[in-house]
Amino acid sequence: MSDRPDRISRERGRLGGVGADPRPHAVPARLSVPLLIIAVTFIGALPFYVRQPFGSGESVSSPMWFGGSAYLASPAAGLYWLIALPVCIGAVALYSTWSERRSGTELRVRVWLAASVGLCVATVVVVQGGLLFYMGNLTIRGLLPLLTMSVAVLVWGVALRSRGVVAVGVAAVAASLVSNLHNVENLVPQTLTFDSRFSLWSNILLTALVFVVGAAASVIGERSKR
Repeated sequence: MSDRPDRISRERGRLGGVGADPRPHAVPARLSVPLLIIAVTFIGALPFYVRQPFGSGESVSSPMWFGGSAYLASPAAGLYWLIALPVCIGAVALYSTWSERRSGTELRVRVWLAASVGLCVATVVVVQGGLLFYMGNLTIRGLLPLLTMSVAVLVWGVALRSRGVVAVGVAAVAASLVSNLHNVENLVPQTLTFDSRFSLWSNILLTALVFVVGAAASVIGERSKR
């Protein structure tokens, strides 16, 4: 009998490394998609971060689940995050599960779920419990979800041993800290003017841009390996 199938199997093992998928039509996992899902989730929050005029009389009864001032963001911002974050986390998990089956590459979906869900729940508990009372600068803008998801991506990247995802996670954590602690509009040249009502948009877009650039870099890396 010919030993050609064995030779082919050994060749695939050498090319793909430990645990290489022996299927002839296996497709590499695309980590750019989860990064884009997170970026879209952040950008979707923009309409809820429009500065409210003082004394406008707008109801502020909706709880600010992730911190924030009723005058810096709409009271519905908290509700947006309560809906959007589970959808985002679930979408990333579903895509990663599908991609695992398609590519044969383990994407550690359980680590992603544990990190993202755990951090989101912890953030709500800490904020609602007043445990961040002395860290008002971190919570006043109501952008803690940016930091929460960025840390989750960093943890996931470490679990995946993916230098690309880790790099995006590190950059996103740094950007989200800036977004939460500073007015990003003050960091751009004064020749560029912004409507003060949308001052927090630049904060959100800063962190979202990290994920968009990371996704683009991931796509380039994926194509270069083909």
